[in-house]
Amino acid sequence: MKLSSVSLIQAFTTLAVASPIARYVSESHPLFIRQDIQTSINASLPNVTIFATGGTIASQGSSNTQTVGYRVGLGVEQIVNAVPEILNISNIAGYQISNVGSGSINQTILLKMAHQIKEELAKDEVSGVIITHGTDTLEETAFFMELAVNSSKPVVCVGAMRPATALSADGPLNLLQAVTLAVSENAKDRGTMITLNE
Repeated sequence: MKLSSVSLIQAFTTLAVASPIARYVSESHPLFIRQDIQTSINASLPNVTIFATGGTIASQGSSNTQTVGYRVGLGVEQIVNAVPEILNISNIAGYQISNVGSGSINQTILLKMAHQIKEELAKDEVSGVIITHGTDTLEETAFFMELAVNSSKPVVCVGAMRPATALSADGPLNLLQAVTLAVSENAKDRGTMITLNE
């Protein structure tokens, strides 16, 4: 039996609504709000929420020249702290959804994240969301969010090819570009997007 894209969306939505995860999501709160650490929220800037799942963008090696064999371990706060320039673009809040390699992203994580993203995007004050993710299954998560999240606001997936501790780390610039995209008027009504390497 072949399902149309409308049927797939309805099936994912039904599954998401019926999920026991929905009860958990309504009780969850951001793990951190970046501005609480250093400065007050700038009312003139848009608000973006980052959903961190792990991956290379959240990985560290034993030295700054190690670009293979590294381990996932950095949290959303550490990722954001590496890019203080994003506070010139947006107020940032963050959720740590998981902290695993992208091959370990499963339906439980995806459903939990989809519920939380829908909840965030329903807030008038939130301009868009970002998902930090490993690159191996980044496009699969983006496709799932395209089907499961119905909003005119941007959902931007971003990752990195080199760990955060590498001399040539690309995650900080990728995150800066993701935030820039998430607050752009041109990013509205475009569904879920991926940004990497400019």
